[in-house]
Amino acid sequence: MHHYKKRLEEAENVSELFDMVKEAVKETIGELRGGLNLGLMELGNGKAEWLGAFHPVGSNVIVMNKTPIRRIIETEPELMKPYLFHVLLHEYLHSLGFIDEHLCRELTYKICASVLGDKHIATEMCKDISRFMPYLIYPGGFPQVDKDPDIMDIIDDIDQEDEFYIG
Repeated sequence: MHHYKKRLEEAENVSELFDMVKEAVKETIGELRGGLNLGLMELGNGKAEWLGAFHPVGSNVIVMNKTPIRRIIETEPELMKPYLFHVLLHEYLHSLGFIDEHLCRELTYKICASVLGDKHIATEMCKDISRFMPYLIYPGGFPQVDKDPDIMDIIDDIDQEDEFYIG
């Protein structure tokens, strides 16, 4: 299964990463879901906390926070693909019904370790995201800019054709 490492390095957009996430979940735990959308919102971060993404239960959307994405671009761009893989995997598992946060984190780690190996950056993020905090949050906090819930960039059918380029 370690062909995922090369695919992750070569991925050109978030759709390719999401396809990898879906395949990894299918190969490891036999679950699959289609028809999801990806939303991007400015959710900000606190002085020592952040929200990478969330999946509203019962919906067909994963909402990612633009703030850590922008912060990664500014500080450690090579973390982008592992970060996106980790976050999309975690939220995809929520969309499959793994609602308990502790269980979802454990399963995210197990799947990541299985397809990328124990030492891969994405797996390390699953194990302990706190060591990556300097690259994910703005020191002193960053205000939530998109306070209107209707302000969300939607990437429709992320698991089909649409593309969000990541470099």
